[in-house]
Amino acid sequence: MMKSQDYTPFEMMILTAAKQIQNGDALFVGFHWPMVASRVARRLHAPDIYCVYEGGGVERTYCPIMPNTGADLILSPHLAMAGETYDTLCGLLAAGHLPFSMIDAPMVDRYGNINSTCIGPYQQPKARLAGSGGAADLGANSKRLIMLSDRTTKDGFPLRVDYITTPGYLDGYDSRIRAGFRPDTGPEMIISPLGVFKFDPVSKEAYLWGVYPDADVQKIKASVGWELKIAEKLTAISPPKAEEIRVVREELDIAESRLWKIPGR
Repeated sequence: MMKSQDYTPFEMMILTAAKQIQNGDALFVGFHWPMVASRVARRLHAPDIYCVYEGGGVERTYCPIMPNTGADLILSPHLAMAGETYDTLCGLLAAGHLPFSMIDAPMVDRYGNINSTCIGPYQQPKARLAGSGGAADLGANSKRLIMLSDRTTKDGFPLRVDYITTPGYLDGYDSRIRAGFRPDTGPEMIISPLGVFKFDPVSKEAYLWGVYPDADVQKIKASVGWELKIAEKLTAISPPKAEEIRVVREELDIAESRLWKIPGR
C-alpha cells in the first residue's frame, strides 16, 4: 500500500468512486468526474460494464480517447446502442431499467440537493452554470445515486443551494416523499476529496461516513456549511495500491489532454 504523501485526496475520490462500480453493472454516467471514474473501473476490475450517457449512447467497450460529452462522436465505435436522450432518460431510467447513476455535483447541500444552474437568485444570478442536462431526471428516478464533488470548501458544500437542479432529499425527513418522488429513490452518497458522506435514514442529512488515510476530521467539519455529524463507527478507507493510482493518473492525463482542468495540477 502507498503512503498518503504519494497520492492526493482528489485521486482517492476518483478511485473510491470507481470501486462503487461492479463488473456487469449498467449505470448512467454523468459528465465530468463520473466519466473518469467509470473508465478507471473498467480498466481495473469491471471490464464488462455498460455506461449509459445522456446523449443516448450505451458504451460497451473502452474508448482510448476521453469523450468531452456523453454525445461525443468518438464513442461511436464503442457503443452497444446509439439512441437519443429520450431513449436513456425515459426509455431506460424512468421505466426503472437503469437503477444506478453517478453524477457530478459542483454544489451540493446537506440534503443532497445539487445546484448546477446558477449562483445567486435565479432571476438575477451572479453567474449562470452549465444547467441540468439529465441531472434532474437522475435525481428524480435513480434508485442508487452517487454524487462526485471535487470541492473542498463551504462554497461547494453550502447549508442550502441557491437553486435545486437535481433533487436530493429536498428539506430532509419525508419532504421528498411528500413532493411525490418514489420512496425507493434518492442519493446514496457523496464522494469528494474530503471523504465519503452518506445520508441519515431519518433526517436525510449528510454525515461523514468514511475518511481517507491521515484525514483531519476537524478540518473536514470546517469545510462544509452545516454542523456536520460523524458516523459512530467512522470507516477508514484503505490506502490505494500503486497500480490503482497509476491507472487513475493515466486517465487524468487523458482528461487533461482534452483540456479538462485537473485539481492540484
